[in-house]
Amino acid sequence: MRTPTGDRIRATLPVVLALLITAYGGVLRLNVIESRYGPIERPALARLLATRVAPLARYLEPRSYAWRRVPTPYVGGDPITYLKFAREMRSFYQGHVREPIFLVVTRAGLWLLDGQDVGISFASAAMSTAGVFATYLLGRAAFSPAVGVLAALGWAMDFDVVSWSADGWRDDTFTTIFVLASWAYVRLRIQPRMPNALLAGALSGAACLTRITSISWIAPALLMTGIRRTDWRRSIALSGLAAAITAALVAPYLVNCARQTGDPLIAINAHTRYYRAGEGLAYNTPQSALDYIRDKLSRRPVFQADTALSGLFVWPFENKWQGFNMWLPHLTEILKMCAAAGLLLFLASPNGRLLLVLLFSSLLPYAFTWNVAGGGEWRFTMHAYPIYLIAAVNAPLQVWRTASSLRRKDERQAVLSRRAWIAAGTVVAIAVLARFAYVRLPYFVQREALLHGDEVTISTGQRDGMFYAQQWSAPRTDGAVTARVVVGDRASVQLPLADRRPYRFTLRLDPVTPDAPRSVTVLLNGRLVGRLALNWNPDRIGLYTVDVDADSVRPGSAVLQLVADTAVPARDAGPRYAWLAPDTRISLRMWYVRIHPL
Repeated sequence: MRTPTGDRIRATLPVVLALLITAYGGVLRLNVIESRYGPIERPALARLLATRVAPLARYLEPRSYAWRRVPTPYVGGDPITYLKFAREMRSFYQGHVREPIFLVVTRAGLWLLDGQDVGISFASAAMSTAGVFATYLLGRAAFSPAVGVLAALGWAMDFDVVSWSADGWRDDTFTTIFVLASWAYVRLRIQPRMPNALLAGALSGAACLTRITSISWIAPALLMTGIRRTDWRRSIALSGLAAAITAALVAPYLVNCARQTGDPLIAINAHTRYYRAGEGLAYNTPQSALDYIRDKLSRRPVFQADTALSGLFVWPFENKWQGFNMWLPHLTEILKMCAAAGLLLFLASPNGRLLLVLLFSSLLPYAFTWNVAGGGEWRFTMHAYPIYLIAAVNAPLQVWRTASSLRRKDERQAVLSRRAWIAAGTVVAIAVLARFAYVRLPYFVQREALLHGDEVTISTGQRDGMFYAQQWSAPRTDGAVTARVVVGDRASVQLPLADRRPYRFTLRLDPVTPDAPRSVTVLLNGRLVGRLALNWNPDRIGLYTVDVDADSVRPGSAVLQLVADTAVPARDAGPRYAWLAPDTRISLRMWYVRIHPL
């Protein structure tokens, strides 16, 4: 029987838990600061926190959480420039290459720490800690208090989040503001009221003043909250109000940048020099981010499409989660699977769809540069992690809720309805199509490169299924080399030869034993192009070259066939092949094929 007291406890308990988890996250982050940048002697409160509170983390984290002292703090990255710019800051809306929010946060940290450089660590760690409670708010608003509490716990304890928090980067601040803005947009979608519009507009403005690229996700969020089937006039008006507040907050900064630097978007455009240098392009002249992306697309559209696909859907997801295995074995893999399922389940709810739009549109500014120079650093996509964590937590809870509800007849009818099956089929179709595109795109990327006269390397490993399709084992990593094994005495490699011209193929392969096989016959589309006498060097994989004239080439998909003179059982090939069934006959171990247009 429900009672008012019980209802109050149930309403209050998640908030209390979220606050306790936030405090817990703060202790972990404080310990990193003291370990890397201590000892902190002043002011008195900071010394008290460093000497009395930070050591508590030893009892609250795995022993594998080890934080080495940094001999030259903040040198070699953005934090040293944030310190300089924060101390030089003349006004909030100054025209500057760095947006003002994190500079103000850094100034506050410096003020609290008596001007010591370590103030920037307190600034970034404080914002990371605030991100714990922000994650709770977003998870609660979008799904349930339980989702919010558990996702907040994940953010509080994750190794990489804790590690990055103390080093003085602005990404923790941006993450917290992004999550709070996402929370405001979820509230605005659920309850289209003026206070929620004011909150969404103010937090969107703060996000732009932390990273001006935030417009990439603010515009779609405004559209999604403004377009409704019911009461659409009010929704559009409130979204317009939020947009107006955002513009009013951001415009002075853009105007001053235009007046003082000549470029209102200098905070974006200044960084194209770094990425152009990373690509080996000329970088002495200014170039806007839009022109930079346009040039990349015009030069290699297929390659950039593949880069963007990985940058939106794969790279930011795959490089998270690793620290959870320090808490429990296999927890990383479990959470990744739950998160992948949870992201698909987002499609079934309005709040989930809004989070998906916020997630992927916020990753768009990094989608084309994650593989250039330092563009793939973990911190750049830190802001996506809270949404991933919410998805990971929501998936099993949603399955449990659905399974529990099937005991009621009306819920069973809803689950078995035509609409539910259509929704489920749509989710499965999207997953299958995405997987299909992800597997096949590398073939067309390599073909595009060959059309431009570049050499390409067809490596074994991830995304090699279009090339190494038949008679190959699964990829296997041994030390620094990932290789496939020929099952039997022959196998083929699909090569994306773009046009009829001579090529040189470089093959990196080994016989599976020092004595067998001794030779391999190489054919291209069934035509003999070479016979190779195999050598054995235990310290280096063999390197062999085969030259092919234009007459042997058929434009389009070409089949390179490798035929060994014998195959041996895996049991006789040594411990390197113990992972294969003992009776499996194998012959060659392939690392890669490199194609050189001549």
